[in-house]
Amino acid sequence: MDLEQDLRNVSDEMLRTLEQLQRLESAKRIESPGSPRFLKLAREVEKLAAMVFAQTSTQQSLAQQTYVATRSGADIAPIEDVVATRDVSVILAEWRDAERRLASTALDTADHAKAAGDIGRLREEYQRAHKAQSSDRS
Repeated sequence: MDLEQDLRNVSDEMLRTLEQLQRLESAKRIESPGSPRFLKLAREVEKLAAMVFAQTSTQQSLAQQTYVATRSGADIAPIEDVVATRDVSVILAEWRDAERRLASTALDTADHAKAAGDIGRLREEYQRAHKAQSSDRS
C-alpha cells in the first residue's frame, strides 16, 4: 500500500532531521554565546526546526488518511514493519546527489547536516535493497 510506504518515508525523514537538529544543537551548546559561529548555528537550528514543523504537518495529513482507510476496512501495518522497497538504481542516484550536496555546502549548516544524514540513510537503504533484490533473483 502506498500509504504505508509514505508513512515510513516521512517517519524516517523526521528521525533523520531530528538527529541532525540534535547534532547542530549540541555543537551550539559548546560555543560562546554571541560568537559568529554560535549565531550561525542558531540560524541553522532554526532552519531544521522549520523542516520538522513541515514534516509534522505531512505526518498529520497521512495520519488522517490512515484513519479514514482503517475505518473503510484497510489493514495498515505499523511504520516499523514497513520495509523500504525502492530500486537500487534510484537509491544510488539519490546517494550521488547527496554526496554532491555535501561537497558543495559549508560545515555546520542545515544543508550540510541534511546531506550527511541523507548519505548515511541512503547507504543503509542501498544495502537493504541490494540484499533484498539479490535474494529475489536467487
